[in-house]
Amino acid sequence: MSRIDIAQTIAQVTFRPEVWEWLDLFGDTVGATQREAMLRDDHFRADTEYKQLLVRAIQRDISTLTAIYILLRCELIHQAAAHVRLFCESLVTLRYIAQDPAARVSLFLDYAHIERYDVARSALEWEGGRAEPAHVQQTRDLLAELQPEYDRVKSRYLFTDRKGRQRAFSNWCNLTVARQAEKCGPAFTRLYDIVYSQLSAYVHGSAWSLRRQIAYSRKHYDPRVVLNDIATVIRTASVVWEEWVRFCDDQAGWDVAKVLQALVARLKDLDSRHFPVSP
Repeated sequence: MSRIDIAQTIAQVTFRPEVWEWLDLFGDTVGATQREAMLRDDHFRADTEYKQLLVRAIQRDISTLTAIYILLRCELIHQAAAHVRLFCESLVTLRYIAQDPAARVSLFLDYAHIERYDVARSALEWEGGRAEPAHVQQTRDLLAELQPEYDRVKSRYLFTDRKGRQRAFSNWCNLTVARQAEKCGPAFTRLYDIVYSQLSAYVHGSAWSLRRQIAYSRKHYDPRVVLNDIATVIRTASVVWEEWVRFCDDQAGWDVAKVLQALVARLKDLDSRHFPVSP
């Protein structure tokens, strides 16, 4: 069997100069973020559960930023758009937790016990009538192992509905990402609305998002469509990144103000040159 050469695959994807300007801008954004994270890594003391959560979340978000760049570099527009939404959701959740870390960090972390147990229980239901008996028994043993921690925390994730029935939380805080954004204030509500209005069609694979897919084929390749799609994803990711680095400045002692200003200026310049507004 042949092995796919990822580097060669990426190298075969070429763009016109105007697309490279957008990709280079976002590449510089990712690079600046990585450098700042490495600079602060030696000085940030993760001596509380909240700070430890912050370190892990920031590392994951930097990986998400990198994934967005790589996916765009391979013209995987829909997948890049999905990762921008992941990036936005992570920021909203972090900001929501940061409003009341004393109460919300443990609520967020302990929900892992609920998730582990639910995953194991679903696996047992799925595998029970079709898997090898040994595999079924392993899943039963795992469920029994997880049971004590599940029982310890499950009461924290129950609520009483309007009919007086006890129901399980839909997630760790029983709030949608949209509701979390609302509770973080108008800026985050706008951010959420921008990301979801711009990228939901790509993520859900709607007819609207597929209308120009033929433009990526070899025979009907349309560089203008490629420019518009890549610019849309980068523009939206940059809006999230701006708010994300402000959060890191505030909560993790980062200092990206000068880099932020320069990158935002470049973004505005690209917008004005490539997508001029008609008078």
